[in-house]
Amino acid sequence: MFHTYVAFLLLFLGPYNVHGFVKSNQHDKVVTCYVASWAAYRSGNGAFSLENLHPKYCTHLIYAFAGLNASDWTIRSIDPWGDIEKDGIGNYRKMTMLRKQGLKVLLGIGGWNEGSTNYSMMASSSDNRKTFIASTVKFLRTYDFDGLDLDWEFPGNRGGAAYDKQNFVSLVQELRDAFKHYRFLLTAAISANKDIINTGYDIPEISKYLDYIHVMAYDYHGAWNKQVLPNTPLRSKDKLSVEDTIMYLLQEGAPAEKLVLGLAMYGRTFVLTSVPETPKINPIGLPSLHIGFKGPYTSEDGFMGFNEICEALILHPQDWTTGWDNYSSTAYAIKKDHVVVYDDRKAIMMKVEYAKRQKLAGVMIWSIDTDDFRGKCSLQSYPLMKSINIVLANNTVPHEEKKEPNSSSVQLPSNIVFALSIMIISFSVYENIYLYYKELLN
Repeated sequence: MFHTYVAFLLLFLGPYNVHGFVKSNQHDKVVTCYVASWAAYRSGNGAFSLENLHPKYCTHLIYAFAGLNASDWTIRSIDPWGDIEKDGIGNYRKMTMLRKQGLKVLLGIGGWNEGSTNYSMMASSSDNRKTFIASTVKFLRTYDFDGLDLDWEFPGNRGGAAYDKQNFVSLVQELRDAFKHYRFLLTAAISANKDIINTGYDIPEISKYLDYIHVMAYDYHGAWNKQVLPNTPLRSKDKLSVEDTIMYLLQEGAPAEKLVLGLAMYGRTFVLTSVPETPKINPIGLPSLHIGFKGPYTSEDGFMGFNEICEALILHPQDWTTGWDNYSSTAYAIKKDHVVVYDDRKAIMMKVEYAKRQKLAGVMIWSIDTDDFRGKCSLQSYPLMKSINIVLANNTVPHEEKKEPNSSSVQLPSNIVFALSIMIISFSVYENIYLYYKELLN
């Protein structure tokens, strides 16, 4: 019973040290949080503004995204009103003001919608690269960013060319040279797909010039496979998994201390070709249509934010059957012919533990605006971000486990345990709350 209370209080109140309450990021690892600027335009509880951001859970913030002006090869704002003009200050300056809290704030450029064609053309010319780099330095200085995150998705693909691989090296090398004077950080988000890695990235070379490499270890599978498969499996028989990607990058020469493991705060959705005879079936491997269903806030086929998933499970528990796939370490939920596979707290914590075992630089979150940031599904907001920091703040390297982390996965000083025991005596009512909370998380 005592350990039950300790686990609950730790989740409810956060990590401690001998001096009392501490900030959530009491660790030496990187926690890079992408903030999707377009999340502000989502409907209802999904609308996320910078006022909703709790930066204490992050060490680095990346504002996503700026774009590339194909007419003159300069960096540009994709949403000038929101980025520059909103509230008379703009989100760029709102974000960079958070530097005062000790965070590093970077500007991301690129992303899925930008594609690869224009970046390929820009990087193919020395003059074009110089123009882009000069405009980027000026842009970062104007809005007081700490650096740039390069999200060219993906060199050699999506309209790119065979020569992108070498030109990507030239681009990051020249950016690094230009950034030295201003002490700007330079990071890049890279694919987790081995074929794209081989086509687009000279891993040993780009590792020389990048401060961190953000590995987008998600979207391994989706409705496009016409089969229910994990979005971000820890391990997988088809070798499309977090473990396979990280081991491959290490073998290719990426320094562990520069690799940042990407974590998905969203799930992939599927519509089965037929309703299962029982909702208790493990759906992994079942045939599906080529397009998944939408979430109410993100409104994107085949995609649901964690906040959308957990709200659906809370509001309509009678409609959904939840489960866990042991092999891939993936959570899932089934409602008739609808399936969503996603990372819950358990899956996220297991991946953070893996990053620690591999001595990686830390973890990256895509994206913080789809955590349960309003606390609609739990006793506190940001349950996934909180769980990440709990694992990182535990200063022992955990062994690989296949059960849900509990109170034994976080070690507390003896005087804190004693203090908690006193609190338990006074607040026995927390037992019922804890049981309710545990039910929501399972």
